[in-house]
Amino acid sequence: MKLKEMLKENGVLETLDKIGFDSETVISGLTEETDAHYMKYRWFNTGSSAHAIPTEEMLEAGYPWEEWYKDRMGVLQHHILYLEKTDLCDMTFDCPITDTTHPEPTRNHFWYLYNDEDSRLLYTRK
Repeated sequence: MKLKEMLKENGVLETLDKIGFDSETVISGLTEETDAHYMKYRWFNTGSSAHAIPTEEMLEAGYPWEEWYKDRMGVLQHHILYLEKTDLCDMTFDCPITDTTHPEPTRNHFWYLYNDEDSRLLYTRK
């Protein structure tokens, strides 16, 4: 699959493992369809977090940004973030344009989110 190769090359898989996620679990369940879907995303590896951010058009159509990181208490977090509130969203995050800790495409947006207990890519689940 192309996605796994790309994530290996850009260091996302290594970062996921380094922060405590099992990268093989995160990408498990990929099919040709979901592989193609996630290849449209913009992937960011900060060394301490990983981000899968849809294109602006996909965000506007309702697809979420996914992020994986370990919080200050050492708890693994897989956040699913939307531009519009969904039934699952129980938190919000206002990411100003001046934010330097999140990838540029997430800035200057108000996000609705929830912490997903399942670390796998959202659209790979059956």
